Amino acid sequence: MSKKQIKAGLLGHPVSKSLSADVFAVFAALTGAEISYSPLDCTPQDLQNLIPALRAGGWAGFNVTIPHKKAVCAMLTLSDPAARACGSVNTVRFGRAGLEGLNTDARALIGALEEVGFSAAGRDAAVFGSGGGAASSGWALGRSAAASVTFYARNSGAASALAAQLAEAFPKTVFSAAPFGAPAGAPGLVVNATPLGMYQPGRPPYEPQPGVLCADLAYAPGGTEFSRAAAAAGAAAIDGLSLLVWQAALSLKYWSGLPAGDIVEFKKEALALLRSNKGF
Repeated sequence: MSKKQIKAGLLGHPVSKSLSADVFAVFAALTGAEISYSPLDCTPQDLQNLIPALRAGGWAGFNVTIPHKKAVCAMLTLSDPAARACGSVNTVRFGRAGLEGLNTDARALIGALEEVGFSAAGRDAAVFGSGGGAASSGWALGRSAAASVTFYARNSGAASALAAQLAEAFPKTVFSAAPFGAPAGAPGLVVNATPLGMYQPGRPPYEPQPGVLCADLAYAPGGTEFSRAAAAAGAAAIDGLSLLVWQAALSLKYWSGLPAGDIVEFKKEALALLRSNKGF
């Protein structure tokens, strides 16, 4: 990769536990690019003024996390199918026509499932949450031909709206909403798309079972409660750090044009370095 200079960052509230800056520091060392990556804690009221200031400051783009994924998606002039279907975006670049966005959370989950050799096709899935992470997970599972996806959430209205929204995009997958509680039946895949385990203590109300794949969008040193419970039960697991590095690699490709094949290799190296250096 030729020497590149990339200014980017993370917009969210809070961002105190994010490892995104560490991930991009590793990518800078691996690629030889000069990457300046800054997490910015900003409220919803800050967004309208902050984003134009970032463009004026020479930023290539930015990542988006809780609680701004839906609000920023509404500002886009161009977006990918996942962002449009979910109404949620987490990777944005400054294009000629305005803000352009990808939902790399959805793409990261698809990549992670493929990486561990797990097919969601024909399986029932339970997703805890109703926000941007849940929307991305639901899109990924619909795209992967899951038989059904149920959103277990405290916000029943948001979960029902999300299920209806994704049902239009993937009519062969049955999307539904249910109260936040133990999943009915025996799902083959369970996703934690809530702040539990990262910004809030605890884990979703599900006891992992052998043969079930548990994916956690949250991450913490030593693993979240959910990922530790999955390991103890002998369930397959995808942890939040792996998903974070996947989406960061896809973000870097979006901002820099780095070839996809190189991105996969950098992602593997970055994940190994972070696990050894950060105690994950």
